[in-house]
Amino acid sequence: MTALNPVWIGRDLRVDPRALPARFQVPTERGQPASADASVYLDERGVVVKRSLSGLPLTLSLPLDAYEGVAVRVVPEGAFAMTASVELLHRDPALSLPLLVTRDMDAAADDWEAWATALKLPMLVVDLDGAARSIGRPAAIPMDRPLPRRRVNQFANRRPRFLVRRKPGTKAPMPVLSGLREIIAPE
Repeated sequence: MTALNPVWIGRDLRVDPRALPARFQVPTERGQPASADASVYLDERGVVVKRSLSGLPLTLSLPLDAYEGVAVRVVPEGAFAMTASVELLHRDPALSLPLLVTRDMDAAADDWEAWATALKLPMLVVDLDGAARSIGRPAAIPMDRPLPRRRVNQFANRRPRFLVRRKPGTKAPMPVLSGLREIIAPE
């Protein structure tokens, strides 16, 4: 597999970004049967890839921080046809994972943003020479403070009506009575 032409470009694949955790199969080498595909488990915390390497079983567990971001790659196929690939991009091309391979560019754009939002990773564009450029994180919807449910009352900071009739107490020192007998404590 090269960075310019991944092995999954010829196959149709779609993993739904709104249905995590996800399990899917990824081709590892060209010309290999589907039984040689890698098994991938993806959730919000990381990726687990199970594949065989030289006939031995191999399990890789990677956090999402190990990936550079969610990339889109457009590969021309002839004069008028193009294939878009949305992938979880790793520095090592063998660890990059396809999330969508399609000829529908609108679906690729929607899934690209949905995957970047779901995995909280930056959005990347892979150029024709294989270099990845960052375009940032998906834009969040700007939110203002919510409006009050009721009209703002101009009397909100005043005393309630029933307390207005009462007179507030004073801060004078309390009188001290001495030399008197208490009624409640008989001798």
